[in-house]
Amino acid sequence: MVQIVKVNKISLLSLVFVGLSGCVASTGGYTPPVEDRSSGMVQPAEPVKGVVVAPRVTREKPLNGATSIPTPTSPVVGQASNPAVLALLENASRQKRNGQVQAAQSSLSRAQRIAPRDPEVYYQLADLNRLQGSWGPAEQLALKGTNMAIGDSIMLRRLWLLIADIREQSGQHSAARKARQQAMMY
Repeated sequence: MVQIVKVNKISLLSLVFVGLSGCVASTGGYTPPVEDRSSGMVQPAEPVKGVVVAPRVTREKPLNGATSIPTPTSPVVGQASNPAVLALLENASRQKRNGQVQAAQSSLSRAQRIAPRDPEVYYQLADLNRLQGSWGPAEQLALKGTNMAIGDSIMLRRLWLLIADIREQSGQHSAARKARQQAMMY
């Protein structure tokens, strides 16, 4: 009788263990809560879906007399950007509108150091170079921005349209046509 009790205790313990491991497996396991203190803001547990905010669009006057393209007056809302980067992008846009090219370049360089993978920063830098007539650097920055914007079809379209305008303004008409075709894929 003592032996039967031991078997029952072992059976009971193994049954409890199997039952608990089944609970852990069915819920995907235990993951401890993680607090993100990098931005100083509380982040929602899941991304908010269904809300899309389009940027305001204006026509900027080019610095060298080239044609203008629509550019947002503020960064695209909804991107996971650092508040400091958003403030720098706003400052750069204001400075660019006021003709303060060096100040805008400085603001965008600081934003790039803070968020080196933010495609909006590359878009703004490329557009500033385009407005100054620096076609090569402008195109390179925009192409780098396309690498950072993978999965963001709106940003990819904006970048490819910017590349098309850069190429058009630099006299590369067939390359500009190809860039516009690429933009239409997004």
